[in-house]
Amino acid sequence: MELRQLRYFLRVAETLHFGRAAEQENIAASVVSTQIARLERELGVDLFRRTSRRVTLTLAGDSFREHAETALASLDAGTAAARRSIVQVQRLRVGSFADDPLTHRFLSTFRSRYPRVPLSYVELSISHQVSSVIEGDVDLAFVWLPVDDPRVMIDPLYSEMPVAALSSAHRLANESRVHVDDLLGDSFALAAAGTPPEWRAHWSLDVYRGGPPLRSIEVSSARESLAAVAYSGTVDTMSTNSAALWNHPGVRFLPLPDARPTSLALISAADSSEPLVQAFREVVADVVNSELHAVPGAVSLVS
Repeated sequence: MELRQLRYFLRVAETLHFGRAAEQENIAASVVSTQIARLERELGVDLFRRTSRRVTLTLAGDSFREHAETALASLDAGTAAARRSIVQVQRLRVGSFADDPLTHRFLSTFRSRYPRVPLSYVELSISHQVSSVIEGDVDLAFVWLPVDDPRVMIDPLYSEMPVAALSSAHRLANESRVHVDDLLGDSFALAAAGTPPEWRAHWSLDVYRGGPPLRSIEVSSARESLAAVAYSGTVDTMSTNSAALWNHPGVRFLPLPDARPTSLALISAADSSEPLVQAFREVVADVVNSELHAVPGAVSLVS
């Protein structure tokens, strides 16, 4: 039994409408319906009587409601007490070099749960997205994998397919999609020196080429990458949903169906024992579990 199942059950019991309950929880109605059905299977009883016209509580559902309300109220009290125990003697610094569709939800949810904790967002360069955590410039950072460094703890969040970023004047710009082999001879927008080598190699498709691109232009940010694509004739690869946040008149984003999926992760110092770091990690996992439907095509990696 999961806590979200209890929340969804109580919301439906209150509204007697799956659609309105889903709206109030800011999730899809199908998610509410699926979780309620799982709860009923686990309990071995029907909690709701469903007809084409109305939803009502069964006798079992009415009995279960009181206990669910008590359980969640007790949990909320315990959660509030735990959060009050985090003393406001430090701030939390979260970094990223390029926003993700859930970045706002990660930060705003943490802010709502811990309103007294000073929270700051730091825009990182591509080459410092991992070293910024190791050197203590930020407490946590969102990065697109791969990252292979024992000095950081890696929490994979979700995976998705990449896209190719092409100039609107590129020979393939009018295609509906491109393939890896189409791009291997092109000049690439290459992450600046100092970026973890496994990261540079992944995004420039080195494993398919057998080595780095023959021609490249080094870039330090997503904006520089887009400019290199639009005005210098390079190509690049990006995560699908991150690319959707960018709107550049000189760049087209095309599906790259035969490339390897990539994954977003949250990293923190491997030796960190800071309560706020752990609190932020828990918030991020909760948001992925409840709101990943807002990221089309993403597959959760949160256990």
